[in-house]
Amino acid sequence: MEEIKYPVGGFAPGYYMCKCVNCQQEFKGDKRATQCEPCAIEMVKVKIRETENGGIEIDQDYLPGFIDQFGDGTLGELNPEDWDALEFLKWLELNNYKIVKKIKFF
Repeated sequence: MEEIKYPVGGFAPGYYMCKCVNCQQEFKGDKRATQCEPCAIEMVKVKIRETENGGIEIDQDYLPGFIDQFGDGTLGELNPEDWDALEFLKWLELNNYKIVKKIKFF
């Protein structure tokens, strides 16, 4: 296995208690760290490629991380690898969850 070279995304090792901006979990890291190690590693897996017409396309699957927030993690009720987007949306509806867009008022 290849050794990780830090910093990765918003994570670097350290001895300060921090709160991840992605998953909101507390973790131990550098005093300037903004992400836990798993979230930082997931973030750097994002693929950015140029399209035929000169634009950019970002390829990242946010669904597993989103699903993981609703269960006991990957070992609990909702294993992200067992769900697709439509199944998960149906589960949200059956369990009375609503997806709302935050509107910022100035």
